[in-house]
Amino acid sequence: MIVPVYNRAAFVTEALASALEQECPGGMEVVVVDDGSTDETPTVLAKLAARHPELRVLHQENSGPAHARNLAMRAARGEFLALLDSDDIWLPGKLASQVALLDAQPDAAFAHSDVDEFWETGDGEWTRRPEIVSGHVLRTLLRRNVIHTMTVMLRRSVIEEVGGFDAEFPPCEDWDLWLRIVATHPIVGDPERRVRVRLHEGGISSNPLVVARQATQLLDTAATRLAGARHADAGFARRQAARWYVKYGRRLARDGDVKAASTAFDRAAALHPLGRLDALRARLFPKR
Repeated sequence: MIVPVYNRAAFVTEALASALEQECPGGMEVVVVDDGSTDETPTVLAKLAARHPELRVLHQENSGPAHARNLAMRAARGEFLALLDSDDIWLPGKLASQVALLDAQPDAAFAHSDVDEFWETGDGEWTRRPEIVSGHVLRTLLRRNVIHTMTVMLRRSVIEEVGGFDAEFPPCEDWDLWLRIVATHPIVGDPERRVRVRLHEGGISSNPLVVARQATQLLDTAATRLAGARHADAGFARRQAARWYVKYGRRLARDGDVKAASTAFDRAAALHPLGRLDALRARLFPKR
């Protein structure tokens, strides 16, 4: 199990308890990487490691979750790599069910599941259900990311094949990894809710403009990569990248950054003929 943590003293004990209480055929280890925490997280982790020999704690200077996960995956010894965020909670049976899924479908690169999401403050209600997908899902993931990171169990062999997380795309580095994997591999989805995801204020992913920029850039990169590989879905990828550039350009225009919006629209037009039409509509009708 792979757990990056940064300044999560208030939540990490509950997260790790949900991992340590799992039953997993063949045994398990929990590899935690403290990403340069400045709160009480190192003390909390040291106490937990003293009580649980299956818990290994590594430390690095603050470099972000992509580097932390990559370090943990290199250090882990298992055939399967399950991802958990330090403020989320695995529900009982999560690991065993995913091991069974991957054993039953040896071609699948990773398994994922549905989630419950809850607000830390108790306020708010989450109504958007993720799409639980299986099989060859590249086109689905080129439209949008429907995979919740903390539900994923990966085969180590696949990570060794495609590489780990790319720190160039925070907070969308997980989406980038899924795209690199599903370009050549099927996956398997579990419709059961196996994880509780904690929602709270703050963090880079709470900034819609940052998320839109990074998503747009990673899709552009994916389209270029697929074209270089002569992949059958390279044209579809260019179309989706163009769509996201237009969406990003609209956000920039609403924020008053006309020059950056024009650059985004120009890139959409260059990527795909329909992107040219979308960009023209966005310029003529900027409030839509």
